[in-house]
Amino acid sequence: MKNFKDYLIAQLNMHPSMQPQDVVKMCYQAAFGAEHLLDDVDAAKQYFTLEYDSVPANYIALYEDISPDFCRVNISAWKASGLPADLLFQLFYMTASTPHGSKELFMEYLSLAEEVVSSGNTSFSVDEWRTFMEKYKADGMKAVHHSQAYREKECPSYRVISSRFLSLIPLPQKTK
Repeated sequence: MKNFKDYLIAQLNMHPSMQPQDVVKMCYQAAFGAEHLLDDVDAAKQYFTLEYDSVPANYIALYEDISPDFCRVNISAWKASGLPADLLFQLFYMTASTPHGSKELFMEYLSLAEEVVSSGNTSFSVDEWRTFMEKYKADGMKAVHHSQAYREKECPSYRVISSRFLSLIPLPQKTK
């Protein structure tokens, strides 16, 4: 069975532009899901619709696991699969509406991330990680956005959903 370090290493390999900030974002999402994003459902729906409409369809992985409990569903792949946008928002809403995780789990994931960073499996140094973590802790350890480098290279556009909802996604039928 995979553990968080396996998911993190997989993400670092898929997205070599990840910076300390992106690792922290993944730890946060892996521990808490997307609950911090749903303070205002109407605004979240409007933002989702604008983002969905602006993202081109692309045949990439439909989702990427970030923990045993959560995955990032790629909007461009969702669009390319012809799946309904409302279903993705509904899965995101159901995920974000259910409290998940704990500060203890988040701290555990940060500790495991430190182990991965210390083993040299990242494009950034241990010193860069520790400098970022000092500032992050001093700033109150809140949710963060992706780093500028990650946004420029990866163009992330996804929604975090509970992995248990993957079975609710109707897989497109392949044509012969």
